[in-house]
Amino acid sequence: MQEQKIMVQDVIRDVLTTLELQDYKINNTRKYNTVYRALAQYCQNQCNGEYSSEIGAAFIQSLRQREPPLSKSFIDVYITGVERANHVMEGETDWYPRKKILEYTDSVFRNEARLYDEYLRNSGKTKSDVRARMHVVARFLQYVDQSGIKKLSQLTAQTIYGAFEAASDKGGFHKSVSAFFRYAHRHDLTEQDFSILVPSTSRHIPVPTVYTPDEVEKIIAVATLSKECGKRNKAIVLIAARLGLRSCDIANLRFENIHRDTGMIEIRQVKTGEPHSVPLLPEILEALDDYVENERPKRGDNHVFLCNSLPHTGAVQPHTIYTIVSRIIETTDIDTNGRKRGAHALRSSLATALLNEGYNHREVQDALGHKSPEAVKSYVKTEVEHLRNYALPVPTPIGIFASKLGSGVTA
Repeated sequence: MQEQKIMVQDVIRDVLTTLELQDYKINNTRKYNTVYRALAQYCQNQCNGEYSSEIGAAFIQSLRQREPPLSKSFIDVYITGVERANHVMEGETDWYPRKKILEYTDSVFRNEARLYDEYLRNSGKTKSDVRARMHVVARFLQYVDQSGIKKLSQLTAQTIYGAFEAASDKGGFHKSVSAFFRYAHRHDLTEQDFSILVPSTSRHIPVPTVYTPDEVEKIIAVATLSKECGKRNKAIVLIAARLGLRSCDIANLRFENIHRDTGMIEIRQVKTGEPHSVPLLPEILEALDDYVENERPKRGDNHVFLCNSLPHTGAVQPHTIYTIVSRIIETTDIDTNGRKRGAHALRSSLATALLNEGYNHREVQDALGHKSPEAVKSYVKTEVEHLRNYALPVPTPIGIFASKLGSGVTA
């Protein structure tokens, strides 16, 4: 059996997608873009655009041999970029943030920090999320220690406010330290819940990306025409567009979640842990059957959606769902400038379509599996375009108001 070729452009696209999903800062992304332009050029000139870990090593070696010699810091950036490419090629994308975690031994609360770190990991959070939270909590505990407080029970509002003022990321402080205080109270580390004392910050809530019903149908039509893994990708796009499931829930979908007898798909949501039921629509059932019978690899894995090609094996990952939907949307003639392109964009499009069709907020909340009604409020913003149809003309200014506007306006 001939080994399948891996093209460098595919690897680079997956790396950059993963960086975006993991919220890497834009400066880091630009740095990697420079690395991958050079890597792509090297692969094109030396290997007809193919990529492997051996080719990546040869690329690094060619940099070491340049005259005049390149600096170590320069080469280290390229080494990291190649390591990222190798990880993605092997299906390993759960990277640690690049900054070193603070040493918990820098405060007297090292044991409390260690136990909280263990608690977060056991709660099912990703490694990157745990480390991001622990950076904030570790800094807070260091501040408390340096303030002369050696027990959490001795905390005061003034100390918490002082730590908040010293924090560079106020929103991150509120989220992470509040969660730590709730944990501390539940586990009897403090007699009272100090989370109510953590100052809150106002934050901008972006308007969700929404595609019109006509655009959604175009996306589904293009997914139907996909050549590589087309049957799988069609089923994934249909589930995202018609049912509004998150990428993590689509990736986690198993055969026991599909109930043909009741015509329902029943899952426990990965993000919230809450049960959620959605209808097994005929077109989705037809697409799933077509995929399973004619394209799905014959493996023992009980996940519905599997990776089709080596070296990847097992179930698709949430970031793969994002990549699949994003590439399909890019293939359409839809203007995506300034709009997100993942499965979540189809989820918000479904929510807005339901609101525009007259469903109330509670019904939309149930359809999307939201636990809190607050989560639906963000979709209300997307109804602005619908309301523009009912806008009244601006009346001509008259009297004193007209004079205040200047001589160019007459009553």
